[in-house]
Amino acid sequence: MKKTLHASALIFLFIFSSAFLQAQNDIILKIDGTEMIGKVNAIEEADIKFTYQNETIDYTVPKNKISKITFASGRVEFYNQSSNLKDHHNKVAILPFAFIKNQDDGSIAMSKKIQQETFTVFNSHKGMLTFQDVMTTNRLLSKAGIGANDEQNYSMGELCDILGVEYVIQGLVAVEATSQSSYSSSNTNIQTNNKKPAKTFVGKLFDDSGTNVKSGSYSSTTQNYTTTITMNIFNDKGDTIFTKDHESFWETEDAYKITLTYLAKRTPLYTK
Repeated sequence: MKKTLHASALIFLFIFSSAFLQAQNDIILKIDGTEMIGKVNAIEEADIKFTYQNETIDYTVPKNKISKITFASGRVEFYNQSSNLKDHHNKVAILPFAFIKNQDDGSIAMSKKIQQETFTVFNSHKGMLTFQDVMTTNRLLSKAGIGANDEQNYSMGELCDILGVEYVIQGLVAVEATSQSSYSSSNTNIQTNNKKPAKTFVGKLFDDSGTNVKSGSYSSTTQNYTTTITMNIFNDKGDTIFTKDHESFWETEDAYKITLTYLAKRTPLYTK
């Protein structure tokens, strides 16, 4: 639970920092996914005059390289509409889930596996929504130069624009080994045989009464885990429309699968 609170605190800090940054500066989002943070000084017929925050040099940015400008006032101005930035109503993308195992960053393969499993859960109950295929999502992120550690450099609204969707689903799965459960059993099998043991055998197969006694035992050890999932949903304005974390009741290593479904059913994007 401590780890969950820590993860939630980081997510809150990220959202707060992004909102504060946007409130203080103009943000130019370019078509290639990069952003420029500072002050728009002038909007001319073909160019934008721009100065980076804490700098004084005036830059010229061609309009044909700009996707949108989010002004400090909150107003958003779109450019190059052929890129279909506004054609994303009712579309949803699922970001690769952060994956932590035993307090260490997990594998990228596992992160994408959980992303695919989340897509499967939602897509089977999509209603009027369109869920973007995860391969398309990851390709667009890669094309924009956004890796696993780069998402924090973008607001969720900007990621929506880059992916061409109205909503993005983001999450974290934390799995930690806890106790071990041991199981053991033993049994004794007694068989009676009326035949006398052969004198030529080495040792006795039966005791003097002609009874064959066999005994055996079995033991196993199972590793238990605690699994906690945090799931967040943001819209293209950068607003949080859903956030919840849940610790799985089950103690198996793949308990996250059941917990994903549990959380998905409680989101506004899941149609029963």
